[in-house]
Amino acid sequence: MSNDSPSTADESFTNVLTAPVRRLASPPVVQFAMGLAFLLVATTPAAADVGDVYCDTGVETGITLVFGALAGLGLPATAFFIGRSGLSYMRAGGNPEKKNDAKQRLVMSGLGFAIIVIALISPELVDKVGSQMGFAFSDCVKPI
Repeated sequence: MSNDSPSTADESFTNVLTAPVRRLASPPVVQFAMGLAFLLVATTPAAADVGDVYCDTGVETGITLVFGALAGLGLPATAFFIGRSGLSYMRAGGNPEKKNDAKQRLVMSGLGFAIIVIALISPELVDKVGSQMGFAFSDCVKPI
Protein backbone atom coordinates (compact mmCIF):
# COMPACT_ATOMS: atom_id res chain seq x y z
CA MET A 1 0.00 0.00 0.00
CA SER A 2 1.34 3.46 -0.84
CA ASN A 3 1.56 6.36 1.60
CA ASP A 4 -0.85 8.48 -0.46
CA SER A 5 -3.84 6.14 -0.36
CA PRO A 6 -6.03 5.97 2.75
CA SER A 7 -5.67 2.82 4.78
CA THR A 8 -9.27 2.60 5.98
CA ALA A 9 -12.71 3.53 4.77
CA ASP A 10 -12.99 6.14 7.57
CA GLU A 11 -9.91 8.00 6.34
CA SER A 12 -11.25 7.92 2.78
CA PHE A 13 -14.58 9.37 3.93
CA THR A 14 -12.76 12.09 5.92
CA ASN A 15 -10.66 13.03 2.88
CA VAL A 16 -13.78 13.33 0.73
CA LEU A 17 -15.39 15.67 3.27
CA THR A 18 -12.33 17.86 3.89
CA ALA A 19 -11.29 18.33 0.24
CA PRO A 20 -13.85 21.13 -0.44
CA VAL A 21 -12.81 22.88 2.76
CA ARG A 22 -9.17 22.79 1.69
CA ARG A 23 -10.14 24.30 -1.68
CA LEU A 24 -12.09 27.09 0.02
CA ALA A 25 -9.15 27.86 2.27
CA SER A 26 -6.77 28.28 -0.67
CA PRO A 27 -4.81 31.56 -0.70
CA PRO A 28 -6.66 33.24 -3.63
CA VAL A 29 -10.07 32.62 -2.03
CA VAL A 30 -8.87 33.88 1.34
CA GLN A 31 -7.28 36.96 -0.26
CA PHE A 32 -10.49 37.74 -2.13
CA ALA A 33 -12.60 37.35 1.01
CA MET A 34 -10.27 39.58 3.03
CA GLY A 35 -10.23 42.21 0.28
CA LEU A 36 -14.01 42.21 0.07
CA ALA A 37 -14.31 42.52 3.86
CA PHE A 38 -11.85 45.44 3.86
CA LEU A 39 -13.76 47.16 1.07
CA LEU A 40 -17.04 46.86 2.96
CA VAL A 41 -15.50 48.11 6.21
CA ALA A 42 -13.61 50.96 4.53
CA THR A 43 -16.55 52.31 2.53
CA THR A 44 -19.33 51.95 5.09
CA PRO A 45 -18.64 55.22 6.99
CA ALA A 46 -18.72 57.25 3.76
CA ALA A 47 -21.97 55.70 2.55
CA ALA A 48 -24.15 58.56 3.78
CA ASP A 49 -22.83 61.14 1.31
CA VAL A 50 -21.80 59.17 -1.77
CA GLY A 51 -21.23 61.39 -4.75
CA ASP A 52 -21.02 64.76 -3.00
CA VAL A 53 -17.31 64.86 -3.84
CA TYR A 54 -18.06 64.87 -7.56
CA CYS A 55 -20.59 67.68 -7.68
CA ASP A 56 -19.59 70.61 -9.89
CA THR A 57 -16.48 68.83 -11.22
CA GLY A 58 -15.38 67.21 -14.46
CA VAL A 59 -16.45 63.81 -13.13
CA GLU A 60 -20.08 64.90 -13.08
CA THR A 61 -19.76 66.08 -16.68
CA GLY A 62 -17.99 62.84 -17.65
CA ILE A 63 -20.72 60.68 -16.17
CA THR A 64 -23.35 62.65 -18.06
CA LEU A 65 -21.38 62.38 -21.33
CA VAL A 66 -20.77 58.64 -21.00
CA PHE A 67 -24.41 57.85 -20.35
CA GLY A 68 -25.52 60.18 -23.15
CA ALA A 69 -23.11 58.48 -25.56
CA LEU A 70 -24.27 55.06 -24.41
CA ALA A 71 -27.88 55.93 -25.10
CA GLY A 72 -27.19 58.01 -28.22
CA LEU A 73 -24.89 55.54 -29.95
CA GLY A 74 -25.63 52.18 -28.36
CA LEU A 75 -29.37 52.01 -28.84
CA PRO A 76 -29.35 52.87 -32.57
CA ALA A 77 -26.41 50.51 -33.15
CA THR A 78 -28.21 47.59 -31.52
CA ALA A 79 -31.37 48.43 -33.47
CA PHE A 80 -29.30 48.32 -36.67
CA PHE A 81 -27.79 44.93 -35.81
CA ILE A 82 -31.16 43.48 -34.80
CA GLY A 83 -32.63 44.63 -38.12
CA ARG A 84 -29.67 43.30 -40.09
CA SER A 85 -29.80 39.90 -38.42
CA GLY A 86 -33.57 39.76 -38.93
CA LEU A 87 -33.12 40.42 -42.64
CA SER A 88 -30.40 37.76 -42.79
CA TYR A 89 -32.80 35.28 -41.22
CA MET A 90 -35.51 36.12 -43.75
CA ARG A 91 -33.09 35.84 -46.66
CA ALA A 92 -31.64 32.51 -45.47
CA GLY A 93 -34.40 30.59 -47.21
CA GLY A 94 -33.97 26.85 -46.69
CA ASN A 95 -30.30 26.95 -45.77
CA PRO A 96 -30.14 25.76 -42.13
CA GLU A 97 -26.56 26.97 -41.66
CA LYS A 98 -27.46 30.52 -42.64
CA LYS A 99 -30.61 30.39 -40.49
CA ASN A 100 -28.64 29.26 -37.44
CA ASP A 101 -26.04 31.97 -38.02
CA ALA A 102 -28.75 34.60 -38.34
CA LYS A 103 -30.49 33.31 -35.20
CA GLN A 104 -27.23 33.51 -33.26
CA ARG A 105 -26.64 37.08 -34.43
CA LEU A 106 -30.21 38.03 -33.56
CA VAL A 107 -29.84 36.62 -30.05
CA MET A 108 -26.50 38.40 -29.54
CA SER A 109 -27.97 41.68 -30.80
CA GLY A 110 -30.91 41.32 -28.43
CA LEU A 111 -28.50 40.59 -25.59
CA GLY A 112 -26.53 43.73 -26.43
CA PHE A 113 -29.73 45.75 -26.43
CA ALA A 114 -30.69 44.30 -23.03
CA ILE A 115 -27.26 45.15 -21.59
CA ILE A 116 -27.54 48.76 -22.76
CA VAL A 117 -31.07 49.14 -21.38
CA ILE A 118 -30.02 47.63 -18.04
CA ALA A 119 -27.00 49.96 -17.91
CA LEU A 120 -29.27 52.94 -18.42
CA ILE A 121 -31.90 51.81 -15.91
CA SER A 122 -29.67 50.38 -13.16
CA PRO A 123 -28.56 53.70 -11.56
CA GLU A 124 -32.18 54.60 -10.91
CA LEU A 125 -32.94 51.14 -9.54
CA VAL A 126 -29.91 51.25 -7.24
CA ASP A 127 -30.93 54.70 -6.04
CA LYS A 128 -34.51 53.62 -5.27
CA VAL A 129 -33.45 50.46 -3.44
CA GLY A 130 -30.69 52.33 -1.63
CA SER A 131 -32.98 55.14 -0.52
CA GLN A 132 -35.27 52.60 1.12
CA MET A 133 -32.26 51.19 2.97
CA GLY A 134 -31.10 54.62 4.16
CA PHE A 135 -28.43 55.01 1.47
CA ALA A 136 -28.72 57.69 -1.19
CA PHE A 137 -26.67 59.18 -3.98
CA SER A 138 -26.31 62.89 -4.39
CA ASP A 139 -28.40 64.52 -7.11
CA CYS A 140 -25.43 65.38 -9.31
CA VAL A 141 -24.28 61.76 -9.75
CA LYS A 142 -27.54 60.44 -11.22
CA PRO A 143 -26.93 60.16 -14.96
CA ILE A 144 -30.56 59.96 -16.05
